[in-house]
Amino acid sequence: MKFLRYIVFTIMLFSAMQTDRYALAGEPNIDASEILATIQLNSGKVDRTVYRQFDRLVPKLKKIANNRIIKLECRYSGHPNSKKDVDNAYMLAAKIERYLRVTHKMKLDLWLSIDIAPKSDKLTPVLTIAVFSDDIKALDAKLIDPLEKEKK
Repeated sequence: MKFLRYIVFTIMLFSAMQTDRYALAGEPNIDASEILATIQLNSGKVDRTVYRQFDRLVPKLKKIANNRIIKLECRYSGHPNSKKDVDNAYMLAAKIERYLRVTHKMKLDLWLSIDIAPKSDKLTPVLTIAVFSDDIKALDAKLIDPLEKEKK
């Protein structure tokens, strides 16, 4: 009896997976992102040169449809367990979010995220801004490769 239930459950699960795949075939893929910019924070701070680089992005950002999500990710060297390092990374991304919202009056659906790289890598902090579809279910799990923009 248990074996029969297991077979029925497996068939139902397989059917549901097949139906879901066809239903979502026309949906945008969360893994598909367009990186608009990767901006290094040479001083480790958001300064005038960083703001100017984001000023140049404003025309592109204003053209983005309202149903798209813009992910602003800060890659930061530190320790993931260090509250100070995590706070610093979020603060860098939040400064840009506030700047775009207040100075440029932009009403964006910005998703702030951080990627703490091991301190041993001695990486310069980087802000990467990318555009995703409106599916936010797995957005936080998708890291942006800040070097991807530089390769193109």
